[in-house]
Formats: sequence, structure tokens, C-alpha cells
Amino acid sequence: MLVDYHTHHRRCGHASGELIDYARAAVRSGLAEIGLSDHSPIYHLGDDPHARPGTAMAQGELPAYLAEMRQVQAEMRDEITVRLGVESDYVLGWDEHYRTLWQDAGLDYVIGSVHWLGTWSIFEPALPPGRSAAQVYDEYLRTVQAAARSGAYDIIGHLDGLKTRGHLPELSLTPQLEETLRVLKSADVTIELNTSGWRKGLGEPYPGPEWLARCCAHGVPVTFGSDAHRPEDVAADFPRAVALLRQLGYTHFARFEGRRRSLVPLP
Repeated sequence: MLVDYHTHHRRCGHASGELIDYARAAVRSGLAEIGLSDHSPIYHLGDDPHARPGTAMAQGELPAYLAEMRQVQAEMRDEITVRLGVESDYVLGWDEHYRTLWQDAGLDYVIGSVHWLGTWSIFEPALPPGRSAAQVYDEYLRTVQAAARSGAYDIIGHLDGLKTRGHLPELSLTPQLEETLRVLKSADVTIELNTSGWRKGLGEPYPGPEWLARCCAHGVPVTFGSDAHRPEDVAADFPRAVALLRQLGYTHFARFEGRRRSLVPLP
């Protein structure tokens, strides 16, 4: 009986379906819990909620999103446990903003994802002008460390997200990575095994087996996320994910309620 804590819906501008559709898909998939976690608004690019259209929900949508999640939770209470979450950007220097934004939101968990290094998105096809892959890799890991230390997040999203557009250097098992994993452990945050990498044709999830093995060695807890952008992708490749975690030495996965983590045995 697994959980899927990383899902999206139509508000983010690049997903389909309503929140209730994801909860119903989770019931069909036999999950124990479904987490609703759409992209929070983008704040660091200014007041224009459509500064990057199709990237995240507009700033004015956040109250309606929080209210609708609670409606879905109540409607589905006899069928499945619905956890309330959000996938929140982390940008260097914005620690207090995000701590304050989420501390009284009544959520069960917050996924902290590094999508941005300043105004450059890690999903851009080209590196920032004048920057090498090694420089971007170093800045990315330093930003992940800062996100973990910020206290704003419970789960770090798609840990090796740089690989999506090929920006992850081949020699990625480095002292910087080991330092990052020590920070994650010290900060007591969880990572997700995000299965969308398989659907994107990367041949592996986020993080890949090498990084996952190092996370396990450092004792960093793990949970599950499909990163579903369609209801039919809820719990996608989860049997494969369980098998991989077992192979690498994980025996438990994390659940969240009221921003408190518990560890339960892998099935």
C-alpha cells in the first residue's frame, strides 16, 4: 500500500485534469494515500503571475488551490487518504519568504524543488550564457543544500533534475554530491523517488540509481512521487520503483501527516 505525493493538475498550465481526478485515479491504482502537490506560484520573477506562462499557477490561484484540496480531502475521505501538499520552488535568498508562506498553510508536506538558478530554468535547452555544465552543477547542488537547510521543506523534489535537459556532467558522483547528501541527512529532509524520468525517456527515475544508492548509504529517507501531469500517470512505474529501492538497500519509505514524517516498511 504505497503513496504518491507528487501530482499536478490544470492550474499549473502544463497538466490536465482536476484535483478530484487524481484522487479517483489513486483509488483505482490501489494506493493507500494520494498527495496533491501542484506547482506553487513563482514569486522571484516579480509580481506578474504570468511571467513564465504555463510553468506554475498564478499567484492569485493559491487560496483557491488550498481550499479545493480540502474539499477533495473531505469528499474522498471514505475512499482514500488525501494528503495536502505543494511543490514549491526554492531560490537562493528566498528562505524566509517560503518558510512564512507554508508555515500556517495547514499542509501535510511541502516538496522543495530547485527549478531555477536565478532567472535561468534548469529545463532550458541551453546552459546559461558563459556558464559551463560543471559550474551549473556546483551552483545547483549548493542551492539544494540551502533548500534543505531553510526549514521550509519536508521533501526535496527530483534531486538530479539537471539531467532532464542533459545539464548533468557525466562525472556526477563528486565530493559536492557527498557534501549535499550529508546536508540532507543533517537537515532531516526526505527525497522522493520520482518515477517520471522513466516516462520522459531518460531510462531511470529521479534520482538515478547511482545517486539513490548514495542517498541510502547516507541514511536519507525516501518517499514516492509519480510527478503525474495526467490522472492516468498516478502511481506510474511504482512496482519498478519498489524493486529498485529494495535492490539498493532501502527497507522503508516515508509518509507525511501534518508535516510529520513516519517510516513504514516497503511492501
